[in-house]
Amino acid sequence: MDQATRDLLSRTEPALRANGERKLAHNVFMQLTWALLGVAALAQLFLLVWLDVMS
Repeated sequence: MDQATRDLLSRTEPALRANGERKLAHNVFMQLTWALLGVAALAQLFLLVWLDVMS
């Protein structure tokens, strides 16, 4: 790994808590985003199964 890559990684590393956990993990917006993604995936799975059963 060259020096430019190391510099870029050190400038862009995420903010960390004292225990090493990323701060973004407790961001309400990120939690809501993942929850909506999960709901959308479950809804698609339900619709796929429903379409298969109804046809």
